Amino acid sequence: MKLKIRPIAFDDIEAVAALWKSCGLTVSYNDPQADIALAMASPASEIFVGEQEGRVVASTLAGSDGHRGWLYYVAVDPALQGGGYGKALIAHAEAWLMGRGINKVMLLIRPTNTKVKAFYERLGYREEERSLLTRWLRGGPDSDIDPAKHAEIETTVTYLEMTERPTRPSVPAPAMRLSLQRAEMPTVSFYRYLYNTIGAPWAWVSKRLESDADIKAVIQDDDVDIYVLSVAGVPAGMVQLDRREFQVVDIAYFGLMPDFIGHGLGKYLLNWGIDQAWESNPARVTVNTCDLDHPRALPLYQKCGFRPIRREVVSLAHPHLFGLEVPAHRR
Repeated sequence: MKLKIRPIAFDDIEAVAALWKSCGLTVSYNDPQADIALAMASPASEIFVGEQEGRVVASTLAGSDGHRGWLYYVAVDPALQGGGYGKALIAHAEAWLMGRGINKVMLLIRPTNTKVKAFYERLGYREEERSLLTRWLRGGPDSDIDPAKHAEIETTVTYLEMTERPTRPSVPAPAMRLSLQRAEMPTVSFYRYLYNTIGAPWAWVSKRLESDADIKAVIQDDDVDIYVLSVAGVPAGMVQLDRREFQVVDIAYFGLMPDFIGHGLGKYLLNWGIDQAWESNPARVTVNTCDLDHPRALPLYQKCGFRPIRREVVSLAHPHLFGLEVPAHRR
């Protein structure tokens, strides 16, 4: 039966991790979910799955280090091995790498895995004399770190709401060349630039794991408004208002670019966003923050008129999966 090959979707993550385990590709010091999250977050890598009758039966992870291509986690359901699925997946991954200007693909095989080595040799792969040097920067076979736990970080989320429009005077704009403009039909790449740059110091990771299609569906929804604050033409911050819930406006995201923190723009932008949220006369305006956020975020929300209504502890993908540091106040 022909194999349908496509990029991994979020609904495939558990199935792919289980496939890797069933094929003996995981070791104690590698967490498959963490590897999947890291690959999905990187524009230089892609996980391809092979689907048969709606079930994931094969996969491979292809990536580039900027010079060479690499293959990892080539897996085929043990019950279906020998049917040409592995060959088809590798050809698909090689074509993807070639399309990105990569001329050489490499992979690593443990010396005990003679069966797999013979398989690759039949596809034209050859062993080259090289010295492979490695150094573990985190974890490893002798580490006492639990990779499954280290792939996530817990944070306390505080949910707040405002049920009456503020009666305070408008907050004056700082004496800078400011402009505030709604981004009409924003592109995913521009949104990722805003989200990733604003959120990097505060471990914003959720959107980094979402597909372009899922992000586009939200940011281009008629009931979602993204306003960009600029200083002398340079993006300095954003407010994202989400009206998709009846009679509720949620300040889904609010923040400043790191270079513009400390200039009095935060209070101005937040109050402007609150005023804008009330323009549609909702029953309430909501926002949430967590203890990974700027330490002054929660007091600022409360000073602006929000009141906490509940708190909960949630688990997020660990910032280190995306090359980010845990904020200093949480270390």
